Amino acid sequence: MEWIVFALVLTALLAGLNFYFYKKVTRFTERFAPRARRFVPAAFAVMNAPYLLLVGTPIAGRRLHDWPQGVLEWVAYPFYAWITTLLVVLLLTAPKDLLMGLWHGARWLWNPVRPPVGERGLSRRGFLSAAAAVVPPLVYGVSVHGIYAGHDLEISPEIAVPIPGLPRAFDGLRITQISDLHVGAYIREREMAPVIEAVRRLNGDLLVITGDILDNSLEMLPVAHAAVRQMHAPLGVFGILGNHDYYSDRREEGYPGCNYIMESMKAAGVTMLRNQHHALEVGGERVILAGIDWTGRQRGNPNFYDSPATRRALDAAFRGAETGVPRILMAHHPHVFFEAPHYDVALTLAGHTHGGGQVVVAENNGHPLSIGNGIFRYVSGAYYEQGRVLYVNRGIGYVGLPMRINCPPEISRFRLVKG
Repeated sequence: MEWIVFALVLTALLAGLNFYFYKKVTRFTERFAPRARRFVPAAFAVMNAPYLLLVGTPIAGRRLHDWPQGVLEWVAYPFYAWITTLLVVLLLTAPKDLLMGLWHGARWLWNPVRPPVGERGLSRRGFLSAAAAVVPPLVYGVSVHGIYAGHDLEISPEIAVPIPGLPRAFDGLRITQISDLHVGAYIREREMAPVIEAVRRLNGDLLVITGDILDNSLEMLPVAHAAVRQMHAPLGVFGILGNHDYYSDRREEGYPGCNYIMESMKAAGVTMLRNQHHALEVGGERVILAGIDWTGRQRGNPNFYDSPATRRALDAAFRGAETGVPRILMAHHPHVFFEAPHYDVALTLAGHTHGGGQVVVAENNGHPLSIGNGIFRYVSGAYYEQGRVLYVNRGIGYVGLPMRINCPPEISRFRLVKG
């Protein structure tokens, strides 16, 4: 029943977006290409036909990962680019249409007599309308490129992280970070293969996985297990849970959630830290590695940052930890960096943001400008505050549409040095 209600709402929104764009296209063709007007309904029908597959799949008791990837790539992906185009057109034109509507309404109230319609032609307004016609095809082309060609895995430059009091045995220690795998309909064995190869090639001393191992279904856990099992590091592979892990392995009455994921990762050789710490030891010297659970799992908004809940998780994670020893923290939500000074954390590794929503418009001082800036203080890359370091990994997989524009998937790496 919940899915049916969601499907009805989604269908209504999609119908509204299409109707808005359809009216614009028909007005344009009537003015500038009357013969093309008769093809517009068929074109809209073709572009929206894949929606039947997407909405019908869960109604039939199946999930998108049940479909072969080829079907998704050649049927669903063009529709995703179409949805993106509809949204961009709405964002670009709705404010102007609203203002013009208010203006014409005010003029009509002042003078209800409508002025005669002038001759049609390439007036200044007509020229601007014709020029604006190139925007939807351009947006669609960029979206198609972002879906089909924006996914080359990027290995970030190694970042030297100065750690005050770093033991000599850990000077030069190399850490590899992967995050937000989102194993599911769009990330399967084929997409994980280059990640596995890159992790092996980097041969870091320590590998950390900072949450969202699965996308939204436990059915894909064997795929995640098989991939992670092939990743190794001398000091171990460590992981934490993210919000999508809880979406996949949900809490129920008497069940805290994610235990199936925890068991599978343990069997794959991953030490999962759930508000816990682990003492890394080399040559009798130690560094504390801690990981906190997803603290927003009981909230409706997964991006809601709950400082009190996070502090409780950090209290538990560092309880009994040796003092005077450098600390590294894994946390899915990057805003945990707010709390770093209170817990003497030198390096915080996070994810969750997908580089700012997987679409980056520009950069400012090495950090992206994207829709994520309206949600997160820390969006992507390295941040330095009060002698402490945060790195927000762009992740491997996707949230929502399988699209990346100026925001490739990433493996990040670090080298600890004496501070």
